[in-house]
Parts: sequence; C-alpha cells; structure tokens
Amino acid sequence: MQESDVSFTNVETPPQCPICQSGRIETRNYGKKTGRTIGTAAGAAAGVAGVVSGAEVGAAAGVVAGPVGVAIGSIFGAIIGGLVGAAAGSSVGANLGKVVDDTILENYHCLDCDYTFGKSSI
Repeated sequence: MQESDVSFTNVETPPQCPICQSGRIETRNYGKKTGRTIGTAAGAAAGVAGVVSGAEVGAAAGVVAGPVGVAIGSIFGAIIGGLVGAAAGSSVGANLGKVVDDTILENYHCLDCDYTFGKSSI
C-alpha cells in the first residue's frame, strides 16, 4: 500500500470558534452525559424486571451442584441480568444523547471568548 492510497475522509477536524476563530474549544456533551445516566437507570430497571428470568436461568444452571448451586445460580443470574440491562441502556442513552448534542444543543464552548455554539454554526 502506497502513502497516496491512505484516505482520511472519516477524520473530523476540530471545530473553530465562529467569533474569534480560536481552536481552544471544549465539548460540553450535556446530552450524551444525561442520556447515558437516564439510559443506565432505565436499563437497570429493565434488568431488575428481568431478574426473575435471570434467576430461573441461574437456578437451572446451578441444579447440577445441588441446593447451594441453585441459590448461588439464582443470585448470579439476577446480578448478570441487571448489569447487562444497565450496560445496554447506557450505550443506547449515550448514542441518543450524542444525536441531541449534535443537532439541538450548543455543544461547543470557546475557552478564549466564552462563546457557545452548535454544529450548525461551524
């Protein structure tokens, strides 16, 4: 592969302030942070709702080890259900929040002139 074959079309250039042309820009990401928090809570709640099925799966897997295995399997199944739900919710919420940051909110803050602006201003 030659150097001329390499393409950087997917690399996003850092924004510049439309007022003072500074490159010292901070990304605020309020939508992403909020979406992640709400998504984590919603996913954990959905995971807790799925605790019964997770506990049943864990109990079925623990049957081989006897009564103690059923109890431990139930607990671990419930914990795994909650963690998987929270992780999935966090990911979905962060992606949705990024869309909000990019399209609705003024997500950029100039550290030189204190101006805030969105992607449409770039």
